[in-house]
Amino acid sequence: MLDFSQAPVIDNHCHPLDTAKSAMTPELLAREFFHGMGDLPKAGVKGRHWGATDELRYHFPFMGVVQTMVCQLARVLECPPELEAVAAERNRRTSESFTDYVRLLYQDGRISATVLDTGVPVNDPILSLMPGRVMRLFQMSPAVKRLLDEAESYTELLRSYQEAVETAVRRDGFVGVKAHLAEEVGFGVEPVSAIEAETAFGPAKKGDPEAYRRLYVALFCATLLQGQELGVPIHLHAGITGGVWNGPISNADPFLLVPLLTRPEFLQTKVVLLHGAHPWIMHAAAVAHALPHVWVDMGWTTPWISLRLVECYREIVGMAPLSKVMIGSGGHGTPEIAWLAAVTAKIALREVLGDAVRLSLMAERQAERVGRMILHDNAARLYGL
Repeated sequence: MLDFSQAPVIDNHCHPLDTAKSAMTPELLAREFFHGMGDLPKAGVKGRHWGATDELRYHFPFMGVVQTMVCQLARVLECPPELEAVAAERNRRTSESFTDYVRLLYQDGRISATVLDTGVPVNDPILSLMPGRVMRLFQMSPAVKRLLDEAESYTELLRSYQEAVETAVRRDGFVGVKAHLAEEVGFGVEPVSAIEAETAFGPAKKGDPEAYRRLYVALFCATLLQGQELGVPIHLHAGITGGVWNGPISNADPFLLVPLLTRPEFLQTKVVLLHGAHPWIMHAAAVAHALPHVWVDMGWTTPWISLRLVECYREIVGMAPLSKVMIGSGGHGTPEIAWLAAVTAKIALREVLGDAVRLSLMAERQAERVGRMILHDNAARLYGL
């Protein structure tokens, strides 16, 4: 029987931990896994961050991922599988040492390295809270918005942006660039020329949303080319992670990227589709199969879709090259998310690859190797570890 419980894991997509969340009520611990809207609107606040009525709060503990978290956390903490019990034991341990509690979970999940999506300074002490090796992604959207305020032309903006990317990679050791093309513009875009971008610069700087979108596409295409030069992948938020944004949600379907990514000039740029492009997992698998430069990260899908995770992994391994599938968590704030992603990914891979062995579709040696590749080796190879 396959057993990946001791296999090392690279979390290919995560956000920093937050010491303010060392102590959490049962409800807040459950709400860490809620990416939907609140139902008590507040002026100037986005819907995802609105307050919640008692009716909405009732549903937080009954998300499938929270049920899985309680089940697995009770195993680690040796307490009853109840939200109140695991929250109490968790808080008891974090009150003694949040750092030790984080290490306990990362050790249980065997998480050896993390690719971190954050804008904190390179010397921020919060980075040392995460066990194992920490690798960084350069965030495109915040940099563009900041540098747009400072630039006087598109040429100046492009130069300062590319200098920032190069500094992050060559000096600070960042391993990739994170872009939000789906939310900012939509995946179904065509390249924007430098002349068009220069024309859009003035209106974009003044706040014209359509001009900003054209500017963003121009800079994104430049980023695809710079990724080749620097030898780092471009990470794209793909699919839906429960949040809300302006524009059609269907803009996050990776099939819409195909016309852009099949252009000859971009075929040498490594692109990582994040979140398994859920719910378009088979679309992501098909794109990774057909395009030589596309990888798929299963973060957020793992662990959020916990009760259907086996089926999700069946879809991704059914078509994507097994050497181009990685796991991640989309974790933020609390260590439970990254830990649960590692634990549930191993459960899903054990079932999916175990079935392949049982059906004589793979030999056990093959399945063992593939499981470890998805958990660790594919990411290690992509980042040259």
